[in-house]
Amino acid sequence: MYGRNKEKALFLIRIQEKREKMCLFGRVYGLNSHKTIQCSQELDSLLNEYYLLFQSINKKKSVAAPRMAVAHSYVRQYSLPYAK
Repeated sequence: MYGRNKEKALFLIRIQEKREKMCLFGRVYGLNSHKTIQCSQELDSLLNEYYLLFQSINKKKSVAAPRMAVAHSYVRQYSLPYAK
């Protein structure tokens, strides 16, 4: 578990460094320059990879309940007698 947290922290550092580099390129070369856009795309790639590696695990742990079943049970339980 410790290795996973260390890996996550290192990944966040890489993302922050890329973000700072992109902001620097934006100030120096302009927001529409090739270097800034390329750096932005690299940052997007890092963020997507981070999400796939670390955030999707949290979603798998949650229990999925069908939305319609939950909504229908709520309506049946709390609806007025004349509304049935």
